Amino acid sequence: MLKHYLLVALRGLRRQKLYGAINVGGLALGLACCLLLLLFVRDELTFDRVHADGDRVFRMIRHDFNPDGTRTGEPSTPWVPIPMGPDLAAEVPEVEAYVRLKYADLLVRRGTHAAEQRVVFADPAVLDVFTFPLRAGDAATALARPDGVVLSETVARQLFGDGVAVGQVVEIRLAGAFVPFTVTGVARVAPNSTVWFDVLLPFEQVFSLYPRMRSVEQAYNATNLVTYVRVREGTSEAVLAEKLAAFLDRHFGSHYEAMAAEGYWKADGPPADLYAFQPLHAIHLDPDVHPGLTPPSDPLYARVLAAIALAVLLIACINFTTLAIGRSAARAKEVGVRKAVGARRGQVAAQFWGEAFLMSALALGLGVGLVALFLPTFNALTGKALSLGELGAGPLALGLGGLLLLAALLAGSYPALLLARLRPVESLKDRVRLGGAGRFARALVVVQFALSVFLLTGALAMSHQMRFLQERDLGFHRDHVVVVPLGDLDGEAVLARFRERLGGHPALLGLTATSASFGTGTSSYGFQHEGREVEIVVYRVEADFLETMGIELAAGRDFDPALPTDSTASVVVNQATVAAMGWDDPLGRTLDELEWSPDFTAPAVVGVVEDFNFRSLHTPVEPALFMLSPDEPVRYVLARVRPERTQEALAALEAAWEAAAPELPFQYRFLDEDLAAFYETEARWALIVRYATLFAFLVACLGLFGLAALAVAQRTKEVGIRKALGASAANIAALLTTGFARLVLVAVVVATPLAYLAVERWLETFAYRADLGPGVFLLAGGLALAVALVATSFHTLRAASADPVEALRNE
Repeated sequence: MLKHYLLVALRGLRRQKLYGAINVGGLALGLACCLLLLLFVRDELTFDRVHADGDRVFRMIRHDFNPDGTRTGEPSTPWVPIPMGPDLAAEVPEVEAYVRLKYADLLVRRGTHAAEQRVVFADPAVLDVFTFPLRAGDAATALARPDGVVLSETVARQLFGDGVAVGQVVEIRLAGAFVPFTVTGVARVAPNSTVWFDVLLPFEQVFSLYPRMRSVEQAYNATNLVTYVRVREGTSEAVLAEKLAAFLDRHFGSHYEAMAAEGYWKADGPPADLYAFQPLHAIHLDPDVHPGLTPPSDPLYARVLAAIALAVLLIACINFTTLAIGRSAARAKEVGVRKAVGARRGQVAAQFWGEAFLMSALALGLGVGLVALFLPTFNALTGKALSLGELGAGPLALGLGGLLLLAALLAGSYPALLLARLRPVESLKDRVRLGGAGRFARALVVVQFALSVFLLTGALAMSHQMRFLQERDLGFHRDHVVVVPLGDLDGEAVLARFRERLGGHPALLGLTATSASFGTGTSSYGFQHEGREVEIVVYRVEADFLETMGIELAAGRDFDPALPTDSTASVVVNQATVAAMGWDDPLGRTLDELEWSPDFTAPAVVGVVEDFNFRSLHTPVEPALFMLSPDEPVRYVLARVRPERTQEALAALEAAWEAAAPELPFQYRFLDEDLAAFYETEARWALIVRYATLFAFLVACLGLFGLAALAVAQRTKEVGIRKALGASAANIAALLTTGFARLVLVAVVVATPLAYLAVERWLETFAYRADLGPGVFLLAGGLALAVALVATSFHTLRAASADPVEALRNE
């Protein structure tokens, strides 16, 4: 019987090629979309599982507290004091190893080839605590020598091709000079690890790059680097917390006593949870901690993607069921014959479930093929390195089998149960009434389109918000501004050379410099002011910076290079600083708490600029301060270029760079690209939702196509009678289309409030957001209705133009 059922199923697919293609193709699209999204979710949930001792590895994090000892509610930080790792290993028996990490993007050179790489300074235990298998070299000694360096496989291939890297010499730029290092190892760095590197250097070399860190090497009042510890097996987090509290009393007690004596701290001592152990496996999905070596991911997105994957699969299964119901009437006689010759209800149901399983298996095979086809594009979209081989790995392989069974069960249940209960006499006399099936099919289409409209509304709202972020006036010139990083060069000298060669160049509208470009890292200065903590972002700029960047003054004046005091005793602040300080009249007020350097203390405010968004629009404008202090170097040259002469301007900048720093490669980027990086995650999710919506609508339309076939088949004689009595083709088409349009409108009504709540929650993550309005929801509903009418037009127009004689002859 199994062979017979299989033959019947295959013959049915061969006879009904269109239905078979739609059934298998629609389910394959749904499964492919589901598999792609589930691969992404799996990667998110298994981050850092590549490290063999990951269950025993913790990162030290610090929580922020108010002067009264209460938590501020701000995200925690992974940056901790330099001596914390060694002292924990020495004083807490449960801590068996520590790794301190500090990273920087530095130039790495071999011969004439130089490129910027992620260089991580680490203690030797890094290759023991974390799993970075060495393809060449000895992990026990790779970082033992001060001039040793470990390269990732990618960098080793870039520098040496297929040749031997170990024993070769590379040069790394530290503190203004290229320093030679000998390659002692080549490591494989997994893409789904929060700890990663291009180049690994011994920790002691960090003092060559940051000499000031030597002065706080034993200090606990400065946070400079990320520290991981590995604890002994069987150690509970409760024991670690207890030991850490005593550790904090020993090392931070005197510091907080001094703060209390000065009036900055009102609690008895350091909070017991000032620092905490964060499990390695929890780092990637914990957005409540500031980024360390890699930015965290919001677990909400993983949950949303999993929900979208299941929604698309559900839509595909509904499509399968709808088409099966559409063919139910045509197969009623077959069921009648089978039952007349002795088939039981269970056998008939098993036959249709078997057919559903067969088509699901075919769809799964086709879906896996589509995954292989789409995977490179999906990886580029998500920034992942997913592979098709992961589908056969352990739990995911079991999940794949479960997905097949789930699809077959969801898609085949109703048709199997519906046809199995038919009475053979009615089936053979063609008296089958499937009215309930029609109502159920319509309900399924409402669910299908409600899910599709929900996704479409979300995709349109995301696109609307992303367009708002790209077009919003940030309060300064962000378009056609070239950013040239200076690295460790003498910024004043490079800028002078640029101005000497490029002054008055017709392709340039302005040239200035700053210590931190907008969209990059900045220096902040925190202090107590009238009993509250104030943190100001500090920019060292040139006197023409505000004018070149188009930042408007709200009060006072700009810097005047002819006034010597502007370099040592004057600042310009933004309106957010005025509000944070509580000033009514800021001009002439001094920042007594600001002690930037011995020559720059308590400067006076000479100007106030209007607030502008120098950070992401996720957050309100923060207090900011501009100064000309020569004690702080400039690290970026900013050049405003004429849009129509961009290439000419870039060529001129490169020529000026070669004259100023011939030993270094010319690197540049555009300011608007740096600012767009703030919203890279949102842009990525918007694209994923957009593609998932496209899949969902395509599959849903296939289901509606099937429902249209069912409706037309059931109303063939009615259409013939109406046409015989004078109804026009337009009347018939309108009659058949109205029912479909009503279903889509019901789906829009159901989906709109749910989509509104979901979109509002997403928009709450932005301090500045677009006005949603009714337009997005009307557009989503209109598009859904238009797509539905297109999907049903084939059957309705064919029925409307059919010969009524042929329809009535079937009576």
